[in-house]
Amino acid sequence: MEFRDYIQSHISDSTIKTELERSYPYYRHLTPELKQRFINRCSAFIELKKFAGRQGLVISDPVRIIITACAVQVTFGLDSFTLDTFEYVLVYPDVYESPATGQLHKGETSMNGFICFSWKHILEGIEDQHDNYNLGLHEWTHALRFNSIKYEVTDYFFDGYINKWIANAVHEFTRLKNGRQSIFRRYGATNIHEFFSVCIEHFFESPEEFRTKLPDLFNQTCILLNQVPAKEQSAQINVRNQLMELNNAEQKEDQPLYSLEASLYRTLMNFGSRIIYFGLVLFILLLQHNKAATILAFFLCLFAVFMINNEYFTIRFYANHIYLQKGFINSLSTQQTVNYYSLIKMEIYEGNNDEEHGFVFELKYYDGSRFIKRRAYSNSVRIPEEEIKTLMQQKNVTVLFPSFN
Repeated sequence: MEFRDYIQSHISDSTIKTELERSYPYYRHLTPELKQRFINRCSAFIELKKFAGRQGLVISDPVRIIITACAVQVTFGLDSFTLDTFEYVLVYPDVYESPATGQLHKGETSMNGFICFSWKHILEGIEDQHDNYNLGLHEWTHALRFNSIKYEVTDYFFDGYINKWIANAVHEFTRLKNGRQSIFRRYGATNIHEFFSVCIEHFFESPEEFRTKLPDLFNQTCILLNQVPAKEQSAQINVRNQLMELNNAEQKEDQPLYSLEASLYRTLMNFGSRIIYFGLVLFILLLQHNKAATILAFFLCLFAVFMINNEYFTIRFYANHIYLQKGFINSLSTQQTVNYYSLIKMEIYEGNNDEEHGFVFELKYYDGSRFIKRRAYSNSVRIPEEEIKTLMQQKNVTVLFPSFN
């Protein structure tokens, strides 16, 4: 979608700095180093966006700088911040009637590539730093989420971790929808997208209340946006790994809650015809009664042990992590621990081909530098579906059972 009479041009760093020092509190509290980072991002963002005034509003440098600053604040800790899905920024003087809905709006974020603001309400949101309402932060948070959905150039971690954040947020979102008391305003009950934007407004305008009342969700929001906000001092960025390492600190756990361990017999049965063919070849070789055939038979036996060991998975659910062991011979096995705090999603389904035996556990988790998908196979007779589902809900992990009734 295209709009006429837009402005897209460079604004000098000195002009950006002067305006931010004058009218943007978040910027004023930053350290000198972070202030320069903020200016650099504002400059790059402004050059990419096409600003168009509506209903007679004139697009001045302050208009572009302040609206841009709201976007940069939301994305300040992220690697990717340009929100490329949104090419046009439409600015109205006050509330306006949306052509799409026919209703009055203060702001609007469209998947068609534009975002709208009431300039009056942009200013009101910045001037009152205590009402947990900020139109600029609200709409740019929508843009961040929609940009990820559209698969444009998006932030790698945000795109991978947002489902973990949603799993943490569902409880409070449900409370809000059911009319229960919450620190968040009622508009957040509209849907999960509005809840996300309302959370981010509260995150920046009342961080201490958020941290005190909902510490887990606050912590997850810090990790998602890679920053810790503050009211009267500088925000901190690049805090993600530190927070995740703190939460992933392993605790000693002696007994698993649930343990899925298949017998060697069931593992052999999963090999099916491969065991029969292998046994036949081995029998023929042993009948040869010569040294070369005996050596070959010996190595074939080792290969068989390796193959069986490679198919066997132990999956144990502890209070703080999942333990995976590939192979029934400990000295030859591959062992791995996945902490629930790093686990984004787990999908459990029944294997139905030669590559997937019994039940398949597909885990998506963050290892400190990238998101990884890992498959583990269990040929246990029974999967404690309800118990695992309850545990994953408690740990804020999305769990799916697509092939279970």
